[in-house]
Amino acid sequence: MDAQVDVFKALGDETRLKIVKCLLTQEYCACEFTFDIQKDQTTISRHLKILVDAGILKSEKKGRNIIYSIKDKATIDMLKNFGIEGMACCEGIKYER
Repeated sequence: MDAQVDVFKALGDETRLKIVKCLLTQEYCACEFTFDIQKDQTTISRHLKILVDAGILKSEKKGRNIIYSIKDKATIDMLKNFGIEGMACCEGIKYER
């Protein structure tokens, strides 16, 4: 039950919902979120940590960057069932690596 509470708490913030929506389409480096979500790097990183700690996201170090993605297919399906996929987001993200 505590894991479910953590998921709902993590998704109870507009910025984190936008991050998750973006990650439903592809993986991103934390620095790439600042373009569309319009928050500073420190704030984005704090939100990403909350999502990782809740078991929604996973991270992988690639070179100097940490790349974030949705944890697994079951989590993707759960998020789509919540309707997160239909939110407006990510139009301005520049995906350059």
